[in-house]
Amino acid sequence: MDVTRWDTHCHLGWFADPARVAAEAAGRGLGALAVTVTPSEYAGAAGALAGAPNVRLAAGLHPWWVRSADDADALVALLPGLRWVGEVGLDASPRRVGTWDAQVAAFERVCAACARTSDAAAPKVLSVHAVRAAGAALDALEATGAAARCRCVLHWFSGSSEELWRAVRLGCSFSFGERALATRRGREYARVLPADRLLAETDLPAAPDAPGGADELAASLERAEAGIAAARGMGADEVRALLAQNAEELLR
Repeated sequence: MDVTRWDTHCHLGWFADPARVAAEAAGRGLGALAVTVTPSEYAGAAGALAGAPNVRLAAGLHPWWVRSADDADALVALLPGLRWVGEVGLDASPRRVGTWDAQVAAFERVCAACARTSDAAAPKVLSVHAVRAAGAALDALEATGAAARCRCVLHWFSGSSEELWRAVRLGCSFSFGERALATRRGREYARVLPADRLLAETDLPAAPDAPGGADELAASLERAEAGIAAARGMGADEVRALLAQNAEELLR
């Protein structure tokens, strides 16, 4: 199957019929790095999406779902047999800061396990959430060895310019969606980043049991591609080819 475009961060399992959406996406030449928010969601999605050649299904532990460091146990147990990991990370926004210590402990455990079990020939790929927590997330990725041994993608990055360039030095890539590119900071980061670190995402759908399908993913991805093209002063076809090349290198 010929995939010509990649959505490098979406919640495919949140569609009411993920198998149908995956098949629709395949018909449009669209591939997906489908993240999950808990290991139990991953287990359910793995059954629904088994055999979808255009889907890379990632096992995750989203910081919104963390209450204790022990919440990392189930994900850590899965990691030796997995290449795709996400959505994982940290969130220090006001609604989430009450679980901060547990988030940090769980994320550090996951990062350390990813580093231990990553294969140099086919390194693990981590899709990382970092809201008001970019520095702490980078600390964990660096201290545990995950930044060096894995391929880390910062989803919807909103940290400072200093944190952006620290992440670049650590080898991170960055996935931009249309909502990130609607902000001045998002457009500036898409403009200045090295071209080979850029990826496109949708982060769709927004909630479980969502109606709709691949049309929504394709339309959002097209708007993200147009936003990156405008930010960098490039043609749409040139940007689409660049993003496809970057995603293929990451996900092959």
